Amino acid sequence: MTTPQLDRRRAQSAAAGAAAEKARQAVAELDNRLRGNAELTQQQKQALRNVEAEAKRLKRSLKTQERDRARLAKARKKAIARAAKAKSRAADSDAKYDKAVLADLIRREKARDLEAAASVPAVATAAPAPEAVAEPPAEPVTAAIPEPAAPAALEPAAPAVPEPVDEPVAAATTPAARTPRTTRTTKSAAAAKAAPAASTARGAAPRAAGAATTRTGRATTAGPATTEQPAATRRAPRRATGR
Repeated sequence: MTTPQLDRRRAQSAAAGAAAEKARQAVAELDNRLRGNAELTQQQKQALRNVEAEAKRLKRSLKTQERDRARLAKARKKAIARAAKAKSRAADSDAKYDKAVLADLIRREKARDLEAAASVPAVATAAPAPEAVAEPPAEPVTAAIPEPAAPAALEPAAPAVPEPVDEPVAAATTPAARTPRTTRTTKSAAAAKAAPAASTARGAAPRAAGAATTRTGRATTAGPATTEQPAATRRAPRRATGR
């Protein structure tokens, strides 16, 4: 065999070896891709199985939540009914407690009122004795009020034209001078009757008696003066008293 043929054979063998290596590499690459694809498919299948299991779990969870919701709704209705009943029972018990408290208060107030009513008649029976004495007659008190003649008799005589003193005038003035004495006597008798009338009038009785005595003294001192004064001066008290 010549050299060119050998070279050609060597070149063909090398080309065939290179083609075989290239084909082997292609097969190896395809094997790798197939293995990757298989692994990916396995992973995806596992994921799908996981997802399906999750979906089933979620579906079961949804069904469970639905059952729980229905059960909770029923329990809520029952709880609302129980709360309403408990509230009504509490209101009833509160009303009964209020009635008991009111009854207790009424019983206490009634007992207190009965005790007060029982103690009032004793005071009322002890009181009539002072009340019977405390009622004085009103007529002597009104008769003791008018006495403007005494100050007029004590005042100095106003300058007037002296008139001749007549006997009838003197006789007329003497009763006028005596009337205050009788009035003051009536006053003293009325003051003596009204002295035990009330505790508040006891302090005023001595003042009235003292005033009556001072007026009596003034009238006695003024008695002789009226006889010595002119007739015009003696008539002045009668005009003041309105007689």
